[in-house]
Amino acid sequence: MDFFDFIKLIAFSFPFLAAFYFIRKVIPSSEIAAVILISFSVYLIWCFHMILKKKGLGIGTWFRMKTFGNDLLWSIIVFPVVFGIYLLMVFLTSKIWSSDIMHPYFSLNTNPFLMVLALGLFFPVAEEVVFRGALYEYMEQKFSPEFSMVMVSTAFAVVHPLEDWMKMFVLGMLLNLLYYRRKTLTVPATLHVMVNLLYLSIMYLYTSKV
Repeated sequence: MDFFDFIKLIAFSFPFLAAFYFIRKVIPSSEIAAVILISFSVYLIWCFHMILKKKGLGIGTWFRMKTFGNDLLWSIIVFPVVFGIYLLMVFLTSKIWSSDIMHPYFSLNTNPFLMVLALGLFFPVAEEVVFRGALYEYMEQKFSPEFSMVMVSTAFAVVHPLEDWMKMFVLGMLLNLLYYRRKTLTVPATLHVMVNLLYLSIMYLYTSKV
């Protein structure tokens, strides 16, 4: 993916993302937010695929379908380490910001199914398409892998709430390292989904007891 491809991806996604934030302000509904996030994620992945298709590639190239099973198994094996580091960063972040360690991005008491689909499945994959599949691939063509990882992790952290910056930067670095090692989006996407799903599950259990 070159610079113009990346700009096109951002240009295609910006109106949808702007509409999401506007609607969230006007209609503070978790169900609507979840549906919009799912729609946005599908749209973003489709745009990425269409950009690659013009180059004779397609999104299957980035997910390396021939080794999908092995990559999936490899992701499951390393998941405990990744999630353990993530939980450590969650704990440290809560101490530094003096915030609730289990604060949710959205209200979790309305429609858990939609929220899990949005934040646990669709949006993590869309984020991996943008940050690892598009941004990192472009950065690595211009700079060293190390510099590219730091810059992409910084961008990944910046788009999240300020109090989550540190843990998201570390998670981004882990996903970058694993993507660099395996050269397929299957690994970071699978791990990102698993981290979000398990963390959401813990949050639901936590909030149900409070």
